[in-house]
Amino acid sequence: MKAGILYDDKTIRLGDAPDPRIGPHEVLVSPAYTGICGTDLHIYRGEFRGRVKYPAIPGHEFGGFVKEVGTGVVGFQPGDRVVVDPVISCYGCTACRTGHLNACRTLRLLGIDLDGGFGQYVAAPASHLYAFPESIPLAYAPMVEMYGLGHHILQRGRIQPGESVAILGAGKLGLSVLDVLCHSAGASLAIVTDLQQFRLNTALKLGADHAINIVTEDPVERVLNLTGGSGVDCVIEAVGHYHLVDDQEPPLAQAVQMIRTGGRVVTTGLGDQLSSVHFKTLVMKEGEIIASRVTRGEFPRAIRMLAKGLLHPELLVTDQMSLREIAAAFEQVDREEPETLKVVLNVQEA
Repeated sequence: MKAGILYDDKTIRLGDAPDPRIGPHEVLVSPAYTGICGTDLHIYRGEFRGRVKYPAIPGHEFGGFVKEVGTGVVGFQPGDRVVVDPVISCYGCTACRTGHLNACRTLRLLGIDLDGGFGQYVAAPASHLYAFPESIPLAYAPMVEMYGLGHHILQRGRIQPGESVAILGAGKLGLSVLDVLCHSAGASLAIVTDLQQFRLNTALKLGADHAINIVTEDPVERVLNLTGGSGVDCVIEAVGHYHLVDDQEPPLAQAVQMIRTGGRVVTTGLGDQLSSVHFKTLVMKEGEIIASRVTRGEFPRAIRMLAKGLLHPELLVTDQMSLREIAAAFEQVDREEPETLKVVLNVQEA
């Protein structure tokens, strides 16, 4: 089969790979569209070296068609439209037994630990497939994982109707969280901060009440002003790698200053930079810092919201390219161009 193969750091191109074989409880999926996300970028840059074995086929956000089913599979047949949850847990460790399947000690992810969606075929457990309605364009299938993660982050933050929320970072993840927040969680106030005006404008289109450009405004001061000095109920830190502006503090430190007494901070960015935190402020506020990892069974809800037209993937999928263009696509994402959000590749065009 043809596949986008990562041969070394920042070296990815179309090549030939063996067709995967499926077991009795697996399904052979033919991806139609696969997205490039922040984790793929970390892999491309060599930040997962050691875990990812070269040559590798990345891509964990994808949907397409069932090509073949294992002998023990029921509920799916060739031709079905599906999306695939890439998070594969053992179901036996302490984390799994306590409901934290996404923090499994031996967690494996398609596209990281196993070959992923930039190949023309992927072997996946049948238990990780979900039907994808005909009413939703397949180009938006990669967004299911992002919206599922958005649901998970909001659940981790225990967001209640009528609460105020600030999202730090208007990248793919932050905007996906915002889209879910504005159209399912019932927040009374949604604030977004970023340093790119295009992304802030997109946030306003998605329903944000306020978009703060941290280049021209102090985000902590502005959030406190917008809330009468009390702070927001919850801050979601979705920055990842950050660039400090002037004398501003790191995002996590800002987040602690933005919450009200008893407020929560959910951190989900995968940046490697060390971040200072105002622990005295956190203690005095009796605030919480909550970590959020990958999805944990939120795919069905994301699919339902997409089918009902409640979400806006057309604002987040900014580029569609062919698998033949995978090298150029990763180079474009690596440049972090302000107007590039989600790039999806048509895997059928190989």
